[in-house]
Amino acid sequence: MKEDTLNFNKIGLKLNKIDMDILRLLANDCRISYAEIAREVHLSRMAVRERVMKMTEEGIIEKFTVQVNSPKVGLNTALFLQISATPSEIDFVANELCKHPQIESVYATTGKSELHVHGYVKDFQELNNFIFEEVYKIKGVTEVNFNLITKKYKSNGIFI
Repeated sequence: MKEDTLNFNKIGLKLNKIDMDILRLLANDCRISYAEIAREVHLSRMAVRERVMKMTEEGIIEKFTVQVNSPKVGLNTALFLQISATPSEIDFVANELCKHPQIESVYATTGKSELHVHGYVKDFQELNNFIFEEVYKIKGVTEVNFNLITKKYKSNGIFI
């Protein structure tokens, strides 16, 4: 068990140890079978399936996904964009950004930049084209700043 595991009971979310173990196993490998999980947590395959379905229905599990190694698919430049937009257009700008396949996540934030965007591009030329040919052409965008990611230490979003 990881040392940095979050104790959900301390924040008011009631998940028992078996549910936490199931979540850990799924977070590590979303393709793991119910039978494999059942062996690990000492339940039947159907009991594991029911628990996973319940956690999905309750919104604890939002989706099952794959984490792609970006450079291996030609997206060598990871970046953060800080985008300012007119207040009445923030939702529109965010939704337009979400349509781009190279954008991984879009967040509304407080502070100078209203939107924080994480994405990947092939190279600096593609970054330049994306900012000036795509982002700045979205109605409501007033300013774009960016930071290149030089090294990734953790990016799985898992805290269980």
